[in-house]
Amino acid sequence: MTGALEASIEAALRKTLGAHGFDHVEIREDVDNDGEPAIFVTAVLRPQTLKIPGEVSASANVAVAEALEKAGDDRLSYLYIRRPDDERPSDEKSTAPSS
Repeated sequence: MTGALEASIEAALRKTLGAHGFDHVEIREDVDNDGEPAIFVTAVLRPQTLKIPGEVSASANVAVAEALEKAGDDRLSYLYIRRPDDERPSDEKSTAPSS
């Protein structure tokens, strides 16, 4: 993935989620469950951010897809919005250091 595409995805998320506590984005290229090439995007919000309305998260999903389309990338994107202080399943590794 090019740095320009990553910057475009981040800009799209900053525009749609910026007022809702957007902090940074994590992007991973992989294959989906069907074995098709895909882009997995995690929009990380600042701690103690209020929950985002559904229409805002839907707009963010569309914005990521449009950024890919504009770049000529036909892969499917998967957007996950993570609030660092949300509870996680016990089998999911946390990237936050334990205290």
